[in-house]
Amino acid sequence: MKTTLYTLTVLLFLTSCDFKPKSFDQMMKDVREDLAKEAEISNAKTLAWESLVDNLYRMADTNQAVAFRKINNLISSDTSLDQYKISVLHFIKGDIYYHIDSLQKSVTEFTAAGRTYNMGAPKDLAARAGAYLKLEQYNNAFADLNKAAEINYGYLWNVGNYYEIIGNIDSAISNYTRLYNRDTTFYKFCQDRAAELKKSNTKLLTELVYRDRKRAVILLKGVE
Repeated sequence: MKTTLYTLTVLLFLTSCDFKPKSFDQMMKDVREDLAKEAEISNAKTLAWESLVDNLYRMADTNQAVAFRKINNLISSDTSLDQYKISVLHFIKGDIYYHIDSLQKSVTEFTAAGRTYNMGAPKDLAARAGAYLKLEQYNNAFADLNKAAEINYGYLWNVGNYYEIIGNIDSAISNYTRLYNRDTTFYKFCQDRAAELKKSNTKLLTELVYRDRKRAVILLKGVE
């Protein structure tokens, strides 16, 4: 008897609610709206982070001490930061130190930046190599650049820079040519530099030249 009453109650509830399943089109519309909201939230966070990075560099242009305090506070206190963002903050510190010739501190920060990926990110390796070169720690510089080029052959450009800096013109030309042959359009600048080095009056580089260091910003878009 109780079972019968329970069944009748459920049936009455369902019929009184006028239950109608969503159509496929409506379900897809709901999914698209949810994705659009998630994309909007994600994009806002991405743009806020990029704005922060830009502000830190602008701050460093006028007052390095203030920039360092801001970065240190973020690293020590902002629990929302993941390891990638902490790595970026250490890189920024290293970059600032590099440009004010505080080179040993620069090495320390670039090492901290690379620790997240076990020094497997070529950008961190090449940056640290630049500081090593200014410190005249040539073996360390070459080791970092060689590893960076093994990970990403585009860093053969900086290997060529290294040889140019130490006065080994033939090896510099060889590395520039190797990279140029990888893509004769994209790496045309390597052929141009090799040609310059074949001239007797060309002024040699005194530090690494970093190309394509612009940050890539990926924004999400809702499904239409």
